[in-house]
Amino acid sequence: MSIARRLAKSAVWAAAFVVVLVGLALLFAPYLFAELSASLEPHAIIDPAKPDLGEGHMVDDYWAVQDIDANTHALGEPRYYQVNYAYLIVGEGRALLFDAGSGTRDITGVVTSLTHLPVTVMPSHLHFDHTGGIAPFKSVAMIDLSDTRADVTNGKLTPSRYDYLGMVDGLMPPTFSVTEWVKPGTTIDLGGRVLQILHVPGHTHSSAALYDAATHQLFAGDFIYPTTLYAFLPGASLAEYRATTRKLLATLPADTKIWTAHCCRVGERTSAPWLTMADLRDLDTALTAIQSGESHSTGFFPRRFPINQQMTLATGFPWNNR
Repeated sequence: MSIARRLAKSAVWAAAFVVVLVGLALLFAPYLFAELSASLEPHAIIDPAKPDLGEGHMVDDYWAVQDIDANTHALGEPRYYQVNYAYLIVGEGRALLFDAGSGTRDITGVVTSLTHLPVTVMPSHLHFDHTGGIAPFKSVAMIDLSDTRADVTNGKLTPSRYDYLGMVDGLMPPTFSVTEWVKPGTTIDLGGRVLQILHVPGHTHSSAALYDAATHQLFAGDFIYPTTLYAFLPGASLAEYRATTRKLLATLPADTKIWTAHCCRVGERTSAPWLTMADLRDLDTALTAIQSGESHSTGFFPRRFPINQQMTLATGFPWNNR
């Protein structure tokens, strides 16, 4: 075989190898992005600047505490780069902390400053920025699904690598005991205050939300929030996003106020992030347009689609996040 033919054959094999690599990268883009995100999107964990609070007050130069009502408190991390908010929901017999914080600072001190009742923590989902602070809590509630049960070994729950996604910040998953498994559709009674457990897949398959029928408050976790909704990481699904959105629109009152897990609203100073059912309808409209091919995205991966003034949606390729 001549040198020219050998070189041509080598070039063909090299091209085929590149095509295979690109194909695999496109196929597994959510996982590849998660693994490389620390390099692709370098970030500081803590902002040294003083937060510009619109509501609430600072505690220990880290926590933003905002009283939504006499028995509901938003606990924000305005200096944390994802600006997480957790919610302390207080009844007469006990309190429930919805999400455990990022773990960048110990959340238990600010929780005990707000209530002397026993506190149960329940994560909206297992991502690192919602379960990072779970270790100090002895009472943990978890939505009862095959996905969450699958992470239990020898009576302890350890989120899997892609349930936790801690590689983004170089974090290892926590291991903890679940003391209260709650089925979707059932309730948690805090004493004089009852919360319904909702299964809200979309952002992740095992995402949970809490609905307080007495106050028409929905605590939505990462299912919906101002700024950019993440629907491109492992476990996200546009079809589940759309089905959940339509279910919520069909079952919740029109005046429901949605308290969410990431700040901030467009044009507003830092405070507990909220949305309305109108925003949920806009999400449904956007998801319908995306799935029909009528909406056009910007960016390669993730692809970003408009929703309304408060939100955009970032998703993967059609074969990644069906």
